[in-house]
Amino acid sequence: MVHKLKQWIGRAPLAMIGAGLAFSAMAALVKASSDHIPLFQITFFRAGVSAVIIFFAMILRGVKIKGSNQKFLLLRSLSGFTAMCLNFFALSQIALGDAAVLHQTTPFFVIILSVFFLSEPFHRNLLLLTILCFAGISVVLRPSGHLFNLAGLAALASAIFAAGAYVSIRHLHKTDTFWTMAFYFMATSALLSFFPMLTQWVWPHPKEWLMLIGTGILGTLGQLWMTYAYKHDEASFVAPFAYAGVLFSFLWGALFFEEVPGTWTALGAGLTVIGGVGILILKKNVSMPIPPALPDLKAPHKRRGP
Repeated sequence: MVHKLKQWIGRAPLAMIGAGLAFSAMAALVKASSDHIPLFQITFFRAGVSAVIIFFAMILRGVKIKGSNQKFLLLRSLSGFTAMCLNFFALSQIALGDAAVLHQTTPFFVIILSVFFLSEPFHRNLLLLTILCFAGISVVLRPSGHLFNLAGLAALASAIFAAGAYVSIRHLHKTDTFWTMAFYFMATSALLSFFPMLTQWVWPHPKEWLMLIGTGILGTLGQLWMTYAYKHDEASFVAPFAYAGVLFSFLWGALFFEEVPGTWTALGAGLTVIGGVGILILKKNVSMPIPPALPDLKAPHKRRGP
C-alpha cells in the first residue's frame, strides 16, 4: 500500500503528508495532556525529548554541537520557543482545527517579514493571495464570534513568531547545519521551560507520561519528514502538501474531542489554505526562507573543525 502511494504521489510529497500527520498527532497529544498537565511541563517534554534524540544523532554523525552564529541561533530559538508556547496555549483552549488553520498562516507572515527585514520584493501577483489569507484569518477568528479571544489571537501570534524563526534560518543556513539549529532550538526551549515547570509540576499518570514523551517523538519525526521532503523535491511543489496537517487536525478534533467544524470555520479554513497554497506555489517569484535540508541520512559525514 505504501509502495503504491509512493509511486502515485511521490516520495517527497508523501513525506510532507507524513509530517503533517505527525505534527497534527503531536498537537492532539498536547491538547489531551493540557487537561491536567501545565503548559510549561508539556513544552519541556516536547522540547527535551527532541533535544535528546537530536543530540545523539549529532554524536553518531560526528556533527559538532557548538554552533557558529550564536546570535541568530539564539534569535531563532527564542522565536521558536515563543511560537511553541503560544501554539500550545491555543491548543489547550480552542479546537484543534481552528488552531491548525491559524498556525498554518506562517508562510504569509514569512513573506511580510522578509519584505521588511530582508528587503525582499513583494511580487504583485501575491496581493490577491495575501487578501485571501487575511479574509480566511478574519473568518476563522470571527471578531463577533467565540474565537476572537486570547487563545485565538495566541494561535495567530504563534504563526508570526514561527515566521520570525524561519526568517532567522535564512542567515543560519549559511553558517550552521540543520542539526545544530534544531538542537539549539529544542535545548533552549527545554531550558526556558524547566524552571517554570518546577513551580507548577504535576505528577503525570502513566498514560500522560506516554503522551508527554509522544509529543517529543512525533515532533521530531515530523521535522525529519518535513526536511526530507524539502531535500528531495522543489519546495514550491511539496510545501502545499503540509496543509494536509490541517485536515488531520480537524479529523482528530472530531474523533477525540467532539469538535465538529461549523460553516464559518470551514469557509475560513478554505480561504486560508487556498491563499497559503497559492503563496507557496508562487515561491519561485518571491525569495522566501524555507527549512534547510537535512544532510543525506545514509551519507558519511565528516567532522568539521578540530
